[in-house]
Amino acid sequence: MLKVDSKENTSCQECPDLCSKLEKLEVNPDNKDASSLINFTTLPLEILYSIFESCPLQEQLVLAKVCKHFRQIIRKICQRKYKFFNYNYLTFKYKLQLKDYEISEFCYLCGKAVERVRFSTYFNMDLLKHIEWNGVRTNPMENLKFFINDNFMQNVKYFKNLEELEIQGKFLQDQTLLELGMYCKKLKTLKLLDGDNRWLWGEHLDDLENIENLELKSCRNLDPNHLLAVSQKRPLKTLNVVECEYLKDIPQMLKLCDYWQNLEILRLSAFTQEAKFLKAIINLPRLKTVQFFWINFMPLNFEENFFFELSQHATKSLQLQQIKFENDRYYIEDESLQEWTPVNYAIMRENVCINGQTWQWSSEIFDKISKNFEKFKNLQLLAFHYCRLMDYEQMKHLSLINDNLSTIKILGCPKKDDEHFRKLWQQEELSAKCQFKFESLLPLKEVLNLYEEANSRQFSSFYRREPVLRSIECQFS
Repeated sequence: MLKVDSKENTSCQECPDLCSKLEKLEVNPDNKDASSLINFTTLPLEILYSIFESCPLQEQLVLAKVCKHFRQIIRKICQRKYKFFNYNYLTFKYKLQLKDYEISEFCYLCGKAVERVRFSTYFNMDLLKHIEWNGVRTNPMENLKFFINDNFMQNVKYFKNLEELEIQGKFLQDQTLLELGMYCKKLKTLKLLDGDNRWLWGEHLDDLENIENLELKSCRNLDPNHLLAVSQKRPLKTLNVVECEYLKDIPQMLKLCDYWQNLEILRLSAFTQEAKFLKAIINLPRLKTVQFFWINFMPLNFEENFFFELSQHATKSLQLQQIKFENDRYYIEDESLQEWTPVNYAIMRENVCINGQTWQWSSEIFDKISKNFEKFKNLQLLAFHYCRLMDYEQMKHLSLINDNLSTIKILGCPKKDDEHFRKLWQQEELSAKCQFKFESLLPLKEVLNLYEEANSRQFSSFYRREPVLRSIECQFS
């Protein structure tokens, strides 16, 4: 759907026969006498603007062909409404009934004002009947993948001021990046909204002259050499390379770290617990946020090693202000198309924890890590999102050894004894210094029902534990 004001979907009630008459006119924007057939040009600009604004997009494109005056009005309307829109060929073709040249006309009219685009690479096989492009490949699906990108590439030249591009679906291709580099000189952010992208190698990332933020999660075939090229040429500030399969080589990652000196936010996979890799990440001078992700069944002692190396860094250990532990779903098909209600989203997150392997530190691991926490003198917030790594006494112990720890927040995974513990804590002298916050979108009773449903499924021969994506996020001052 195009992102527009609510008026966009209303019919042209103020001029019911206007568009039907205009469609019969064989005029062009340079014809100064075209408006004499229907004398709307004498109306005040405000009235014309109001009338034209109420027309659907298809009719606005017709109006833009009548005369220069009308064209200027339609251009202003488009540039005001479409600073951000979804570039979705299926919507253009099926819902709006636009031909390819009309899509280009629309992009031309609003192009200079466009700052943010969400480009959908989704397609369906019915599109083969309608596309106005001759594919060069024999495989129909490959044709469609190329066509969706090709159609977008035809129009990126109009988006001179584009700053942020979001990608829906899995089929962004490298050639599209080359076109963006040629025309969209102000592009700062490229973000993949859906995982499992196997079509993008990153060959032309370094052609994006002003790129600062790359969100490339689950870009399976991202080539480390192409990432190195853009890291060498562009001062990246934000980088997400979680679950990029070719970025799991320690020497290659160490080389990349040499060029990540401007990075402020880094999200990546915890593929190793090697000290030299962890030190290289922690040593990044401008790093404000780092988040490591790993799948629950990976045999790592990552938490122990990471917090040890962090505690040994004289500067970062004192700059550390917040730590967040989180369980999340490993993979959501077509994630950007999901429309969660707050309650449904909370149910999904709770089920991830219930159906996956429990994430809880043993007493031995906690003792090791808590000693490292003593070095985090300025730690203020400790958050647990849909996970309970520690018991009440362990969380209480951390509040005692960290003088500046003011909040311990537990979101989701409610327990029967949470309220009882909170009341007992309020009676402690230290409660004024450190607050315990237990928050959940679901009542305890509903979460317990989810546990009962999960227990009943364990007797099924089809039951299996779901993979869980775990993460640790640290924020520094």
